[in-house]
Formats: sequence, C-alpha cells, structure tokens
Amino acid sequence: MPNKKIIITGCSSGFGLLMAHRFAKDGWQVLATTRHPEKLSTQVPNLQVLPVDIYQANDRIKVTEYVQQIWRGSVDCLINNAGYGLAGPFEMLTEQALRHQIEVNFFAPLLLTQGLLPSLRTAKGKIIHLSSSLGFTGMPLHSLYAASKFALEGWSESLYYELAPHGVQVALVEPGGFRTNFSQNMVWSSESNAGNALYDKQLQGFQNFFKKLSARGKGKNPDQVVDAIVSLANRSVMPLRTRVGQDAHALYYLRRLLPQCVADRVLRCISNHLLGL
Repeated sequence: MPNKKIIITGCSSGFGLLMAHRFAKDGWQVLATTRHPEKLSTQVPNLQVLPVDIYQANDRIKVTEYVQQIWRGSVDCLINNAGYGLAGPFEMLTEQALRHQIEVNFFAPLLLTQGLLPSLRTAKGKIIHLSSSLGFTGMPLHSLYAASKFALEGWSESLYYELAPHGVQVALVEPGGFRTNFSQNMVWSSESNAGNALYDKQLQGFQNFFKKLSARGKGKNPDQVVDAIVSLANRSVMPLRTRVGQDAHALYYLRRLLPQCVADRVLRCISNHLLGL
C-alpha cells in the first residue's frame, strides 16, 4: 500500500478534503489539487498539495507534469471530485453561466483524465468519478448541474467498456444528499432574480428549503461516501456504479421499478414539495 499513488481533485472542502486525509492516513501517496491550498495542512504525511484549478488548461498540465516528474509516469487512481452546482431557472441563466457549469463539471475532468490515461494505463489504475443522484434524475432549478452529471455518466460508462481491455477500471459514485458545503457553495445565477415573476415562488420555496436544512444541521454523515470510495479504490474489481444514501437508492428504484408515468408523477410531487408549491 505505501507505494500506491492517487490524485484527488477539489480538496478544499467536503468529500475531497475528507478523502485526501483518509487516503493519506491509509498510506497512499496523495496528490490533492485545490484552488485554495491554505485550507489543507502541508504537515500531513503522504499528502502533497498542488494549487490547481482544473478548469484551466495550464493547471491541468501541472498535474500531468507532476506525475511524469515525481511519480515517473505512473498513477494508481484518479478521483475526479472537483465541481460545483449552478442553480436557477434555466430560462434566466446566462450563456456564460451555462458554459462554465459544463466546462467545470464535465470538460475539465474529461481533459484531465485524457492527459493522465497513459500513466493510469501503465499502473493498470482506476478512475473514480463523483457523480450524483442528479446524474440519473432531474431536479427543478438544477437543470445544468443535472446535465453536467448526465454527461459525466454517459462518458464514464463508455470508458468503462473502452478501457477495460487496457487494464484501466472506471467507476461512478452517485451520492444523495450529505452534510457538506455543497449547498453553501452553490452558485445562483445573477440573472435568476432579475424580476421575472414567473419563477419567484419556485426560487423562494427552494431557497427556503435549503435554509431550513442548514439551520437544522441536517444531512447524512459524509464519511459514508468517503468509505464507499476508499472501498472502491482498494477493490480488485470495481462495479461501474455505486449509489450512496437512502435517497439515492430510493430515486434509482423509483425509476427502475415503477412504470414511467407513475414514477414521473411521484417525482413531480417531490419537486413541488421542494419548491414549496
């Protein structure tokens, strides 16, 4: 285990921060990328912090160069965790906001993975992508976030089959709602409150829902997700998809087991509840 090398993106908070410390504690050599290096301790054994914004091409090159120069062109696991949630009515989102969401949540991990594939192939390594229950179920006011995760799922499933003959495994982790900084870090488009009365009630209802969650300190322990990812990284063979959380499992089986018209009706009721309608 001490020789195992892992790259984790988006390590300034949430799952990324927890994973960086857990893997380092377990003896992995961890390269933690973050836009906020001051939030990680540089005194943790086995943990190397690299100031990187994977949205930037030059920063992605820094990661591949580190692997080539320090790790001699071999990496055992890549965890694409970095990303954020864009919220707001689709009609009111700016083109810049639309493009940035897809660029950060989809194209950035795609291009980073492409650059690291030779090193992953050398080690017969693993690729783990942090998806979401919104990677298979849509939610109001989160259309672009869901779109980015749906794209991640389709790409990952294709890679799962494409890379298997080369000894590289691919897995998706689909968490439900957990106690992280995701809702606090959510970006509400500046145009979403531009006086369009059509969406005022939906926006207010959804924002009130998140405020109540934060005030009550609700949310499941994020260690459940970290445990699942650590288990995947240590398995000899990874499954393609791993759902974590009762809500993620419930949404999956709702879609899988019920007739589509019934599932759609149930999900519309859930959506209306979240929106306070």
